[in-house]
Amino acid sequence: MIPIFVNLKEFKVCIFGFGEVGKRRLNKIISAKPYKITLYTKEEIDEKTLNYYKNLCNIEFITCNIEDMTNEEIKEIVKQHDFIITTIDKENNKRIVSISKGLKKFVNSSTFERDINLIIPAYCCRDGIYFVVYTQGKSPLIAKNIRKLVENYIKNYDYEIDIQNNLRSFLKEDIPSQKDRKKILEEVFNNKNFKMELLELIKKYKK
Repeated sequence: MIPIFVNLKEFKVCIFGFGEVGKRRLNKIISAKPYKITLYTKEEIDEKTLNYYKNLCNIEFITCNIEDMTNEEIKEIVKQHDFIITTIDKENNKRIVSISKGLKKFVNSSTFERDINLIIPAYCCRDGIYFVVYTQGKSPLIAKNIRKLVENYIKNYDYEIDIQNNLRSFLKEDIPSQKDRKKILEEVFNNKNFKMELLELIKKYKK
């Protein structure tokens, strides 16, 4: 597998299950603003939860028990969606993964790592910078802790990111060589005195 970023705005996503994992997957998917999300759960969803999610995205909650569904019924649901996420019991996850792959759909499962073709890893995003970490299911806890470490690192470099971003834009106007621009950016990054003076100027003109 290779890591990719996907724009879901024109796609339909189906999620089976609304337990702890299902909620985490849903919250991640919402940030990508898919065209529509359909969530199947055997638990009744209270009005407050319904209103909360409907204010965030185009979502439909359907109450049913997947265990009572035939493979053909599941197949009809899967056909109508582009991305399938299943977070229920092991046996039914396996059924949904098998049906989804047979229909050439992207499918993610909470229990069948080797059989799926879609991974939703731990990631962080700050000021337009994304960092993703995936341990192939070996240790979600390690992935979570690495994500937190990187998140804190990025927080400490907010000003640095702004400097590099603005400087790159400025250099592109006058220096055509990417190699020369890279050299200047590296020198600025490693020059602590310059950065301190620049920060003082920024603070001064922000007042």
